[in-house]
Amino acid sequence: MHITLSWETLLQYIGNIISFIVALSILSGKKESRATLSWLLIVIFLPYIGAILYIFFGIPRLKKMVDVKLKSDVNLDIYKYYNELEEFNNSVRGHSITSVTGCKPQLCSNLELLTNAEEKYLKLREDISGAKHYIFFEYYVFRQDETGKFFINLLTEKAKEGVKIYFIYDGIGAMGLSLKNTLKPLEKAGGKTGVFLSLFSLKTVSKLNFRNHRKIVIIDGKICYTGGINIGDEYVGRTSKSGKWHDIHIKFSGDAVYSVAEIFAKDWYFVNNERLDNLIKEYEKERGGDTTIQVVSSGPDQKTPLIYNALLTAISMAKEKIDIITPYLIPDQPLVELLKNLSMRGIKIRLILPGKSNHPLVAAAGKSYYEELMEAGVEIYETKNSMLHAKIVIIDGYWCTVGSTNMDTRSFRLNFELDIVVYSKSFSKKINILIENYLMLSTKKDYEHFAKRNYILRLFEGICRALSPVM
Repeated sequence: MHITLSWETLLQYIGNIISFIVALSILSGKKESRATLSWLLIVIFLPYIGAILYIFFGIPRLKKMVDVKLKSDVNLDIYKYYNELEEFNNSVRGHSITSVTGCKPQLCSNLELLTNAEEKYLKLREDISGAKHYIFFEYYVFRQDETGKFFINLLTEKAKEGVKIYFIYDGIGAMGLSLKNTLKPLEKAGGKTGVFLSLFSLKTVSKLNFRNHRKIVIIDGKICYTGGINIGDEYVGRTSKSGKWHDIHIKFSGDAVYSVAEIFAKDWYFVNNERLDNLIKEYEKERGGDTTIQVVSSGPDQKTPLIYNALLTAISMAKEKIDIITPYLIPDQPLVELLKNLSMRGIKIRLILPGKSNHPLVAAAGKSYYEELMEAGVEIYETKNSMLHAKIVIIDGYWCTVGSTNMDTRSFRLNFELDIVVYSKSFSKKINILIENYLMLSTKKDYEHFAKRNYILRLFEGICRALSPVM
């Protein structure tokens, strides 16, 4: 008996086999249930494309890659000074964060809240111009526009003066830097550059779902910049894609700078296999400070997501109110249930999000959570025709964290992030004033009206939500 299979039937059989094998790989992993379901649906309905996407985006192999890369140098020889002031000593929440994350309190000084890109760029220009020894420069997004070229030219001039420049950019967020010769003048002047998981390298292309979302500048070990503002014209409103941008950054000096410098040094070793601890130690000096902070970093190389655990711990201890400002809202179910439970217990919770997002599909996924949150009493606000890119959580009007982390699964589990937890009444007062300004620029979502949105819109939001773990 002779059986002939058509090409269509053969491809179907092969597709079924691929789907089965990949499905077993997905089910054997430790992904969140929603992410597991999303990958299964993609692989089942799009067997060939789904398998390729899973290889590139879904296989959690980065931790093994990082472990191999850093197995002998994971603990760089950088001394960090730990200390705290009375405001931290009196904070039960602060001690709980230390227990959960292992991140000890440190002192910083001259802590500044920079509430827009113009202010940040101006101060950053002044501090880079005054650098004497070295500059660490790390960004997720770095545009090759007027703003980007200005800072590259500035760094190039400092390199010519003999200042050591170390420049890290993300292989996806700043992909254009890999395609063009924008960094050549800096490299020619003696500056060193490194790309984090390049899209154009066979060694790292299968790990491109893991991104370095941090924004770090360290100058001479004395000054640190970090937060949510990248480098580009859009952040100062020179482009009109998402309207006016609202974002924040912080600047500080003091002992805590060395903890951020260590994070950069580990990133640098990962991309360039070069240690920076001797350089850091050469200019290291205990500087003290007048404000207690905790430096909390997170990434897929960690056994547990530290920033997520810190936020979950702090939120669960709220007594009166919680304000969350985020550009993207794709929380996991435990966080959703926690917010709903706290709201129903009488704790006032306000979420402020952009009314005009630079990522419409992610925004649609976020809106799918609105109804159940508002039904539980959570207040949701959207800025009017502007992009809100700040990442802030402040609890009971005092405990606050700012940094690079969005309230979404990607930031919590896939990206390399950096947040700063601040214990300061004067700083939290500035944050509270900023939030009130954001509220004045926003419109409160009405539950009754929102619940009546049409079926097609609900369906679209639901599809985006289902696919959110792979966005």
